[in-house]
Amino acid sequence: MKKDDVVTVVLINGAEVIGRFVEEKDNTLVINKPRMVQVTQEGMAMVPGICMTGEEPKGDFQFNRSGVLFVINTVEQLATQYSSMTSSIIIPKTKGLLQ
Repeated sequence: MKKDDVVTVVLINGAEVIGRFVEEKDNTLVINKPRMVQVTQEGMAMVPGICMTGEEPKGDFQFNRSGVLFVINTVEQLATQYSSMTSSIIIPKTKGLLQ
C-alpha cells in the first residue's frame, strides 16, 4: 500500500473501517478520515467516524496494530463513495467528456 490509497482496515472484533492510508509503523497504523462500514437494510453505508458513539476524527487517526486483523485495498466502488464523502471534489457517475 502507498500513501493516500483508500484501504479497508479489518479490526479483530470484525468491524471494518475505510480510510486513506497514511503510514504503518511497528505498533501503529495511521489512517486519514476513517469511516466505519455499517450494514443497513438498504445495503452498506459508511458512518462518519470509527464507532457509533464517538466523535468523528477530522484528520489522521492511529490504530494500535494489535487490534488490526488485516489491511487491504478497498474495492473501487466503495473507494469512490468514500472519496465523495470526504472530499469537496465531485466525482462524475459516468466516465467521459463533459459537453
